[in-house]
Amino acid sequence: MKPDDLTNQALGTALVLALSQGLPPFMGHPVAAVISYILGNRVISPTFHAIRLNQWVAHDGKLSQRELRRAVRRVFQNQGRALYDFYHNLDRPEEIRRLVKLTPRFTAMMEESMASKANQGTLLVMPHLSGFNVGGLLLAQLGFRFLTLAIPNPNRGYAWQNKLRNDRGMEVLPMTGSSMQLARERLQKGGAVLTGIDRPHPESGYNPLFFNRPAALPVAYIRLALKTHARVFVIGFRSLADHSYLIDLSDQVEMEHAADPREELMMNTQKVLRIAEEYIRLDPSQWMMFLPVWPQAEGELPSL
Repeated sequence: MKPDDLTNQALGTALVLALSQGLPPFMGHPVAAVISYILGNRVISPTFHAIRLNQWVAHDGKLSQRELRRAVRRVFQNQGRALYDFYHNLDRPEEIRRLVKLTPRFTAMMEESMASKANQGTLLVMPHLSGFNVGGLLLAQLGFRFLTLAIPNPNRGYAWQNKLRNDRGMEVLPMTGSSMQLARERLQKGGAVLTGIDRPHPESGYNPLFFNRPAALPVAYIRLALKTHARVFVIGFRSLADHSYLIDLSDQVEMEHAADPREELMMNTQKVLRIAEEYIRLDPSQWMMFLPVWPQAEGELPSL
């Protein structure tokens, strides 16, 4: 499966929802859910198959065919709501402040970073959970500055999304050699950097355990942390019962050292991924990963 085939489905949803910014929430949320369902919930869709696979593993392979189909449907519905909330409120700061809350631990880390009280840089890593887009809007409004390393070689849809973010105070760059160097410099100067950790990266050459299964996930952020001696935290985004979003923060992840560089990268990557797992398990239907993380598990799935 080609990544562009998979991401175009989600980006199509985003573009359609962008046209619906004028709809009030009582109309926009159900419309968004329907559009997301229609565009993505088709058995011939690569996105459908990727979500189905990821939900199967995230539920420890314990769902029936019907339960798995329901889990996929919930992911699309949550995606629709989250996209609507992001696009509808791009220029509604008061609504963003109502929609997004911070845990005390996240607030403390943010205030330390903004006041330059930390003696080292801060590397924030995250799984793609519902609410990360609206969360980014709030953090920009609060004046929390951090460099976000996004997917390399973004297609036009992703480039458009990144422009929207940058226009509203975020700093989002595709992950390239030059942006990695910028991230390194930022961390060495005590700044903050954010990146995702759950997007498959088959060329990484590493297969750390994620949900107790090998997965071709990135490890470059661990190398960055080790080189800059940055403190590392995992961010968790949660959608609450009232449909607001909560930004949570893990305890600091202490980097361990080993004589073998490969072992060192794997060991610390798996420490981070175990925490990311915990956040995803709180509600797997909020996990917005539309590429297959474990393609080798395809044969385990119940028949459609």
